[in-house]
Order: sequence, then structure tokens, then C-alpha cells
Amino acid sequence: MTHPRRHRRPHLRGKAAGIVLAGGSGTRVGAGINKAFLPLSGRSIASWGINTLASVEGVGTLVFVVRPEDLEHARFVAERETQHHVEIIIGGDTRQESELMALRHLADRIDSGAVDTVLIHDAARPLVSHGLAAAVLHAAREHGGAVPGIPAADVAPVDGPDRLAEGRFDPSSLVRVQTPQGFRASTILDAYEAAARDGFVGTDTASCAEEYTDIPVSWVRGEETNFKITYAQDLLLAQDVVAALGLRTG
Repeated sequence: MTHPRRHRRPHLRGKAAGIVLAGGSGTRVGAGINKAFLPLSGRSIASWGINTLASVEGVGTLVFVVRPEDLEHARFVAERETQHHVEIIIGGDTRQESELMALRHLADRIDSGAVDTVLIHDAARPLVSHGLAAAVLHAAREHGGAVPGIPAADVAPVDGPDRLAEGRFDPSSLVRVQTPQGFRASTILDAYEAAARDGFVGTDTASCAEEYTDIPVSWVRGEETNFKITYAQDLLLAQDVVAALGLRTG
């Protein structure tokens, strides 16, 4: 199905939309349910990111993208674990399809200017801070696109499967990218529609933006605590961080 670019009326600055993606499973964590709904200090992992994005000044809409089999879990989060209105939608088979469905869900509001920026966040990164999310939003509005990143001082290039590459390598030229990733809403919607027509699949939101837009994607300093929960030990570490820093969600 083709979704042509639509005329967008001029509008004063609108609100940002926070999109939280929960399309993963709990396989590598060793759980029988989607890891986004595992408990972290009394609340589901997903609720942490949802509540943090909701607390950022300028965010007016929350979209929670889930698998069909997780609808009941998602409704529990929306009804019991946040005081903010959450719009729950079904995602696609891939991360990119889920992002596209979220953007299409917001398309009318993007076209009208009511939503001017989107923050796209992985539910599996529960410990993103208010300050980092706000910094990404500010940078996205200023530059058109922004991602958080950690300088990759601990990486090295390889030459084939079993040896390091020879020659000098400057690790300061690389960062480990995190979420939320923020973009001008109209631009990223058009980019995702173009990617869908071409069959292009990127690794994250920024890769699609780099392929189909000319907006500069800036990066802001990420946080070591904003790690992704993939394995069981990651969840244990997150619990330790919550306890050590006295973090709360609500």
C-alpha cells in the first residue's frame, strides 16, 4: 500500500510524541513472557520508560507499540502503572515496521502540526533518565534529529572472523548508540514511507533518517545506566542500579 506525501499546513510548534517499542521476547532473559513486562522494582520494565518520557516537558502523546499477544499486559501497564494516557497499538514483524505503524498512527497529528517531534525509545531500556530524554528532544528540535551515544573507547576493528585489523584506529570516531532517538516528525514519517516503498530495512531510526533525509543527526552524551536489558544478568544489574541510586518510577 502506497502512502504518498501529504500537504502539511503551517502550524505553531506542536507537542512531541513519545513512542515506546516493546516488540521483543523474553527468550534470552530466560523468561516466558516479553521482557518488557518483567518486573523491575515493583513495576514492569516498560512502565519505566513510558513514565520517564511522559515527564519530559513538551511530550504530549504516548504511543506504546506491542505484539498482539501482549495486549493484556500492555493494558495493565496503561491502567495500573502510569497516570498518563497511553495509546496502545499493534506493531509489525520487525522494529522498523513497528516504528512505521506508530508514525502512521500519528500521521494526521503530524500533518496538522499538532505533533512536531517524535522520541522513539526501546522499552528494554528502562533506566533512561529524564535529563537524557529532555536533551535528545531539545537537540532533535534544534537540528532535526538526535541520538544519545556513548563514546566507544572499548572497540577495535577486525579483519575477518579471527583477527584484528592492522593499522591505526581512532575509537573517538565511534559511539554506541542508545535510545530515545528524536526526529522532526514530518521528516521521519516521509523517510519511513519511502523506506517501506523501497524495501529498505535499517538498524535503527537514525539509519533510516540517514538513508532518506538530509537532516543532520546530532548526538548527545548518553548514559551508562541507559543499557538495554537483553540477558538475565542485565535485569539483575538494573535492579542493583535502582537500589543503589534510589530511583523511582511513577
